[in-house]
Amino acid sequence: MKSLVLIPVIVLAAACASGSGGNAARSSDRSLLTPEEIANAGSRDAYTAVQTLRPHWLSNRGPSSIRQNVVVKVYLDGSMLGGPEYLRQITISSVNSIRYMDGLEATQRYGLDHGAGAILVFTREQ
Repeated sequence: MKSLVLIPVIVLAAACASGSGGNAARSSDRSLLTPEEIANAGSRDAYTAVQTLRPHWLSNRGPSSIRQNVVVKVYLDGSMLGGPEYLRQITISSVNSIRYMDGLEATQRYGLDHGAGAILVFTREQ
């Protein structure tokens, strides 16, 4: 009787272990553009790549105020550039990966003026 109970447990554990491999985990992360996705997009700049692959990252979300329109902030290797228009200045050949942080995550990391989120661009090592 014990062996009948253990068989489904072993099969379930093996299925879970095999599903946690590299590419499957990467492709399911909708907050990341991998080097492979970026290369396959055929874009010239980071803005076009994001617009093609994850257009919702560029839309304004989150709270806005009467004085100020809240836009997604763009960071290049940890330094803030400004709004999404700065993605047009980043050539795709220099980009390794692009990550999106939603408003809550970006606010926790960078401060209150990040309610629309942040796009983090990481370049290739030279």
